[in-house]
Amino acid sequence: TPWGLARRLNIGNSEAAEIIDNYKAKFANITSFLDECVQFARSHGYVQTMLGRRRPIRDIDDRNPQRKALAERMAINTVVQGSAADLIKLAMIDLHHRIKDAKPDGPLQGTKMILQIHDELVFETPYDHAARARDVIVERMEAAMDLKVPLKVDAHVSSNWYDGK
Repeated sequence: TPWGLARRLNIGNSEAAEIIDNYKAKFANITSFLDECVQFARSHGYVQTMLGRRRPIRDIDDRNPQRKALAERMAINTVVQGSAADLIKLAMIDLHHRIKDAKPDGPLQGTKMILQIHDELVFETPYDHAARARDVIVERMEAAMDLKVPLKVDAHVSSNWYDGK
């Protein structure tokens, strides 16, 4: 809302409303997608991720504006963030199998998937073939799900976790 954005950015409500209007004009497809998420929740009582995981959305037509707004945000966030979670899980499963089945001289030999944070995966691998492992990991993550737009993955190699980001 303009009010919420104004408070977060420490600007006036009219300036915040203008920022939101400009965003909606520039990214009209995003706005219509978000509206579709809310309308789907209204007509079906749930939303689903790209892979079909469903989440019931209660209060989508509530008379209380705060509960209704929360339900609308929940509908949108479930579709967007839940689909992102689906994607990273597919990538993790694929990479787990490839690491487990790695050939002794292959680029993933000795690689371990250590950590997942939101859309980020952290691996440890022998440093002498880290660049090759990175290339395979990037390729598999970018191919995790067939999308209408290309999926771009950034990856870095470092000798320690501190320098890794």
